[in-house]
Amino acid sequence: MKLIKALLLILIFFISVPNLYAQDKGFFSGDLQMNTRFFERDSARNAFNTPFYDYLFYGAEAWLSAKYRIKGFEVGGRLDLFQNSYVLNPTVPASKEGLGRWYISKRIDQLDITGGYFYEQFGTGTILRAYEARGLGIDQAIFGLRMIYQLNDNWTIKGVTGKYKNQANLQEIELYNPIIKGLNVEGYIKLKDKMNLRPGFSVVNRTIDANTMEPVFLEIDSYLNPDDRFIPKFNTNLFSLYNKLNWGKFGWYLEGAFKTEDVVRDLSGKLINPKQGWVVFQNLSYSRKGLGILFQTKYTKNFDFRVGPNETNNAGLIHFLPALTKQNTYRLLSRYNAATQMLGELAFQADIVYTPKRGRTFNFNFSNLSTLENDLLWREIYLDADIKLNKKWKMIAGIQAIDYNQQVYESKGDYVHTLTPFVEFTHKFTRRNSLKMELSYMLTKRNYKLFGEEDPNPDKPQDLGDWLWVLAEYSMAPKWSFALSDLYNVESNIHYPIAAISYTQNATRFGLSYTKQPDGVVCTGGVCRYEPAFSGVQFGVVTSF
Repeated sequence: MKLIKALLLILIFFISVPNLYAQDKGFFSGDLQMNTRFFERDSARNAFNTPFYDYLFYGAEAWLSAKYRIKGFEVGGRLDLFQNSYVLNPTVPASKEGLGRWYISKRIDQLDITGGYFYEQFGTGTILRAYEARGLGIDQAIFGLRMIYQLNDNWTIKGVTGKYKNQANLQEIELYNPIIKGLNVEGYIKLKDKMNLRPGFSVVNRTIDANTMEPVFLEIDSYLNPDDRFIPKFNTNLFSLYNKLNWGKFGWYLEGAFKTEDVVRDLSGKLINPKQGWVVFQNLSYSRKGLGILFQTKYTKNFDFRVGPNETNNAGLIHFLPALTKQNTYRLLSRYNAATQMLGELAFQADIVYTPKRGRTFNFNFSNLSTLENDLLWREIYLDADIKLNKKWKMIAGIQAIDYNQQVYESKGDYVHTLTPFVEFTHKFTRRNSLKMELSYMLTKRNYKLFGEEDPNPDKPQDLGDWLWVLAEYSMAPKWSFALSDLYNVESNIHYPIAAISYTQNATRFGLSYTKQPDGVVCTGGVCRYEPAFSGVQFGVVTSF
């Protein structure tokens, strides 16, 4: 019934608005993203013993969006389709369909009003971020009302209220019950030439309903130790204050956020009652011709904020805390990632980009994450050189070293110590035809194999052991791309080959691949999810109109 009402509302708007303004021409646009998979059982690569490989053999998801603009109005909707999809849950198929998003907005002088599903972010998202990351199975839209008022050329105030979308439900498109309210003020202050401030302030409140809180009370009452019992609060408030200072070649961003008493789960899954939560984040940058320097730090304590305490992993998150780590794109360099530890984390990152002359660029990055007790979670040292050899050849060569606490991030193993040299060559045959080749090797047990430390388990590999990656990709711009790659696990002597082809016609791209992929953790900006092993055929379409 809700779906029918929403569809009728959008249909009425599409029909009535053009009639009201028949003399004006509106603007209609949209886009489609579709992914399909055909599963091929492969027990040697751990792609088996799930419904996808046992009897389903097929899975897909698609998002079809459309919007129409006229006379300050905008109306839009999106059809969400999941068929035996593993995007929302790696091991349990999701099958649901319906109107995943619809909204109506209107600009009235300095006021912008939006009703329906919308995405929003206060500042960097520290206390509120409603966003979408389809590759991670995240669609944290707010269903409700948003108003944005432009006070003047320099100051803006936002107000939102509503409920978060429950993407974790694998069978229905629905909302969480708790209600979210928030206010954000941002501005611009010019102090003098080449110096200005961009201050901001935000406040967010979450009210948990009785139905959501009832099982929480029952679970707390079941704890045998009286010291573990407490009375959870129905309301939690968050406040953030931030500012960006720009002064010539320097930039400094500073943000502090505070969270009142809440009920959350610790790393063991037990309900706890932190009285306060904190995040302090700063970003100091310097840039001039040929040189860019970035220095970041972050302190996090008891800052897990969700629609309710029964949501885990990425489900029901109201805010977003980025990880202070390098966003790697190469296959082996991105095998291990650091998920943000919202209950406690000390983070540090430094990044330097140096270009002494045209065609020569050097990149250095160092990041270190630890618990509040100073136990190491993650450390990465990265260095590369991007060199244009001549008019036809370009080379990127570098090395990465990582210390990774696999027990914390994946609840298995211990520390993984890696060293990964890599090289990429690109040869341009013509302006449109080019060949790219990649080669990298991930050495695990780095400290034992290279630095002479005593190995406590000499016959046991770290995680899955060493890896070798090779890639050759031939591009015929702007239409065709062909790629062959192989990920080889030295320990098990197993290959994970990929053969892929893509075709682009104007705004439409088709992609087809035969893929063997090991399991692992996939992350975007510190938000991570487990990706299961895959074997089979993948086909995708992305287009806009």
